[in-house]
Amino acid sequence: MLPQKNHSAVFIGPKNFQIKDLPVSRKDCILLKTLSCAVCGYDVRAFKEGHKKVRPPIVLGHEICARTLDILRLPNDQIIPEGRRVIVSPLIPCLNCHHCSAGHFNSCNKLNEIGSSVNGGFADYINIPQNNILINGIIPISNNIHDDEASLIEPLSCCLNAHLNFNIRIRDEFVIVIGDGPIGLIHLQISKLYGAKTIAVGKIPSRLNEAKSIGADMIQLNNDPEESIRTIWDYTYEKGGKLIIVATSNPEALNLALKIAGKNSLINIFAGISKNKTLRIDPNLLHYNQITLGGSFSSTPKVMKKAMRLVHEQKINLRRLITHRFSLDEIDKAFSTSEGYSGLRSVINSF
Repeated sequence: MLPQKNHSAVFIGPKNFQIKDLPVSRKDCILLKTLSCAVCGYDVRAFKEGHKKVRPPIVLGHEICARTLDILRLPNDQIIPEGRRVIVSPLIPCLNCHHCSAGHFNSCNKLNEIGSSVNGGFADYINIPQNNILINGIIPISNNIHDDEASLIEPLSCCLNAHLNFNIRIRDEFVIVIGDGPIGLIHLQISKLYGAKTIAVGKIPSRLNEAKSIGADMIQLNNDPEESIRTIWDYTYEKGGKLIIVATSNPEALNLALKIAGKNSLINIFAGISKNKTLRIDPNLLHYNQITLGGSFSSTPKVMKKAMRLVHEQKINLRRLITHRFSLDEIDKAFSTSEGYSGLRSVINSF
């Protein structure tokens, strides 16, 4: 039976949510019941200052765990039964450009995204457009994965995509993660899984202690960048990092990354930078040290399935990253908590 209303947190503009009951439709879409949707740093930036991809009024939220309301038949001939818990890729690609033809749906020239240009997961129900279904963007999850940690499989897949995209060997090498938030801690776990010696750099002692607990070989409180640089070079025996992941939107992190990157290394700009921020870098550091500077964005359903298996096999722990849970009506409080760097990940639960 079609629900009569969709209780939703509608983003009206910077710093403004309105709780509304929206009409429910299944036209050209698959309707899912939202179970859990995590608050991403991207959501917080859009909430604070807007974003070029976000056109209010819209429902944000793209880190989603949901439940099927009907039997689903996917293009890969997979059948998902009614009542099955699933995760959702936020990608809605055009399926016509050369990137889509190559299966690089996250690089689509006309990409739309759930929670950015199409209503997302901060609602009781969510519509999944046809082009998402055509790339098998609805993925069943195993019973041993909790709803809340399932919502973090999407950011895990983004982190995993960063490692797979560059295919750099890091076993027994130094990996430096700049950023002590949930994303940084996910990158840390992946790096440890791949056999790297890891250094976590951040500004919040409690988060760095969590990084140490997760397995960081070294943690560095970055109150004085010059001191951090000296400490890291000493710890790495003057090698610097083989892979430096910039998992923070602070533009100063890139300058730090360039100064702790070893020769023949890779710097991955993982996080989006807030608008109106400019970056100035010394190109000679790239040139003389043969440093590769690159970026990564989102992931694909194929990578999401790999991420889901890592959680299913308990090789990555996402549940410990969830420190706050809120109802949909408490979304202002959830965003305030995330904006204030209180704890780690906040999750909105729909009932």
